[in-house]
Amino acid sequence: MNGDILSDDPLGPISMLDEASPLVALKRCPILITEELPPEAIKVFRRVFPEAAILPENQQTVSGILEAADGARAIILTVKYRLDEAFFQALPKSVEIIALYSSGFDHVDLAAARERRVTLINTPNILADSVADLAMALILGAARRVLEGVDLIRSGRWAGFSPTLLLGKEMRGRVLGIFGMGNIGREVSTRAQAFGMNVAYRNRTQLPRENEGGARYVADERAFLEGCDILLLAAPLTPETHKFLNAERIRWLPQGAIVVNISRGELIDDDAFLDALLNRHVAAAGLDVYTNEPAVDQRYLTTPGVLPLPHIGSATIEARIAMAETLVDDIERILLGERPSNAL
Repeated sequence: MNGDILSDDPLGPISMLDEASPLVALKRCPILITEELPPEAIKVFRRVFPEAAILPENQQTVSGILEAADGARAIILTVKYRLDEAFFQALPKSVEIIALYSSGFDHVDLAAARERRVTLINTPNILADSVADLAMALILGAARRVLEGVDLIRSGRWAGFSPTLLLGKEMRGRVLGIFGMGNIGREVSTRAQAFGMNVAYRNRTQLPRENEGGARYVADERAFLEGCDILLLAAPLTPETHKFLNAERIRWLPQGAIVVNISRGELIDDDAFLDALLNRHVAAAGLDVYTNEPAVDQRYLTTPGVLPLPHIGSATIEARIAMAETLVDDIERILLGERPSNAL
């Protein structure tokens, strides 16, 4: 058999296809990946789009993207870029698809995207496990004062076992309040209950009973916060949730509460929250997200009880591969004239 006929390519060798075939056009679709992704994710893109290009590091700016995108039909972008009206107005005419390598899209001007008639897709519903795992790590790390323990060891100040050293809190019997009971919130709820915690939640609407998974809906906002030993912020950033955790709501939390944020930094009023940490009304915080990332408010780095991480909620190789697979599937659908699964 002729060697040209054999191929590992899932679409088959181009030489065997009609040049007018939509599959040929699909394979040759210019895809611009705007920053380095894990090699395993790049392989996912190039398995279907062999000509997918990665923007060099020295061009990874909004202006660099717009220049390099001329001729591309699809652009892969992460949350590090704010896609505002000016971006969409300057977007080359060749670009038909903006593929967000993220589940969140609060950094995108959706109205401007619609005006430009570009199709926006993202990666929802596949990050819940990875983010929920990290949420539990932050809950446990903050409750057991893990960062303080690491600092004690590394500084050489540890003098040995003491029955009063770094006393923390056990999880069993504690009430975890989840603000935002979407896919991530429900996965955290399952994990928390395995630790013996009781879960209460606030949402725009109560979930159907069969989807609550043992969690308890609290309709009254103040009653919800007053009952939280640990508060997890897992809601999307919207005008309604912006600075949700303000001075008034912080006062409703019990003395010594723990707060964990795996959503967006803007859900917290930083000044009010830092005051609560300094006066010990809030005993500890686990933070993976911040206002104005990556310009973290430096007070969080010097305030006792804060366990800070650099926005790594979805940073597992499994999640990164699944994100790429989700985008590739939808880009294929769009280019073949089909409806994508995750259009915004």
